[in-house]
Amino acid sequence: MKKIITIAFCLTVFLLGACKTEPDAKAVKKEVLNIHDKLMIDGARVVNNRIKLDAILRSGQIKSVDDSAKIADLVLSLNQADENMMDWMHAFKNDFNGKNEEENLNYFKSEMVKIRAVEDDYIKVTRASDSVLRIYNVKPSDKMEMMHHKR
Repeated sequence: MKKIITIAFCLTVFLLGACKTEPDAKAVKKEVLNIHDKLMIDGARVVNNRIKLDAILRSGQIKSVDDSAKIADLVLSLNQADENMMDWMHAFKNDFNGKNEEENLNYFKSEMVKIRAVEDDYIKVTRASDSVLRIYNVKPSDKMEMMHHKR
């Protein structure tokens, strides 16, 4: 009786494990491209915030030496985040075609990790720069404002 229960349990575990579906390369690629598309919009905000912070630095409105250093560091961080996105885009192979599905999947999974790192940088520098812009009573860029500029 114990043997039958053990076999039934093992069979159940095996069947449940077999039902687990892994995403295919096409699905992962689509998700990577969706993140990229979102970051293109966020990238406009990164650039606009950098321009606004640069203007504050040049305007003489700086409240302290510490603020000046903080803003200069933020400008560099915004610039670096934008460069990281450009580097990722130049290296990304949208038409990647490995020898098999597993190679394709592994490529797009590795690209997912890279684009998520870019996304994390964008979030971090955008929040920090928005905060400083508010301190200086400069309205951070919003998506509607950026969309308006594109027209």
